[in-house]
Amino acid sequence: MEKTALLNISKIYKDGAEVSLTAYTIEGNNYFKLRDIAKAFDFCVTWDDINSTIGIDTSKSYK
Repeated sequence: MEKTALLNISKIYKDGAEVSLTAYTIEGNNYFKLRDIAKAFDFCVTWDDINSTIGIDTSKSYK
C-alpha cells in the first residue's frame, strides 16, 4: 500500500514559546524527525549501529 507524505511546517510549543519544525503529514498525522525534536528540546540522540537502536539521553544536550 502506497502512502503520500506531504511536507509542511508545523508549530509546536516549548515552555510556551512557539517553535516551527518541518513535519511530514501522512493520513492526517504529523511526523517529525527525531533529531529536530531533540534540537528543539535540547536532548541527546545517538545511533547504535551494531544493535540498530536509537539512544535518547535527556541528561545531555543536543550534539
